[in-house]
Amino acid sequence: MFKKHKKQEGIMKKILTAAVFVAALAVTSFAQDNPVKLSLYDQIAWNKAEKANVVLGLVDNNTPQVVGADLNLISARTNELTGFQFAFIYNRATEMTGVHGALYTVAEQATGLQWGFINTADEVTGVQWGFVNISKESLYGAQFSFVNFAKEVQGAQFGFYNQADKFTGLQFGFVNNIKTIDRGLQLGLVNLIQNNGYFPGMILVNGRF
Repeated sequence: MFKKHKKQEGIMKKILTAAVFVAALAVTSFAQDNPVKLSLYDQIAWNKAEKANVVLGLVDNNTPQVVGADLNLISARTNELTGFQFAFIYNRATEMTGVHGALYTVAEQATGLQWGFINTADEVTGVQWGFVNISKESLYGAQFSFVNFAKEVQGAQFGFYNQADKFTGLQFGFVNNIKTIDRGLQLGLVNLIQNNGYFPGMILVNGRF
């Protein structure tokens, strides 16, 4: 069991290291044609490039492709992000590789780190860290928050309440809830497994191996 936990920790460390490395490369790879974009609102910007390496935005910055750093006061959205994207309120990216940070972050495919009060993504490879984390399709990595939701998990969930439809890995929290478990371990006050578990409900420990 301890070897399995160490292996999962090693995978998560490798994912985070890769994300930080990609982001660092992106920040240093300034293109000569469109290195910097200043955005006031949506397409009200100088310049109006669809691809930029450094974006400084105010409200609802809309840059289709960012390879580098996208820093915004209120909100931002992009189709393809490789690097960092930060805003105080809201960030949205179709495909994100790197670090995504805001009060509310949204992505279809997130590779790296989503960091905010509420984080949502269809597919996550890496880490979601916040107060509420939601992975609508698949999570390969870990969720850390007060409440975690995921459809399919291969990794770990750490929170007060953890929920997954299909699970392989570790759940650690006050209440853990799984519909179907492949193999894994639940540690918490209340541990529920609707299908394939050793027990449908247990105190402190439950699982299947």
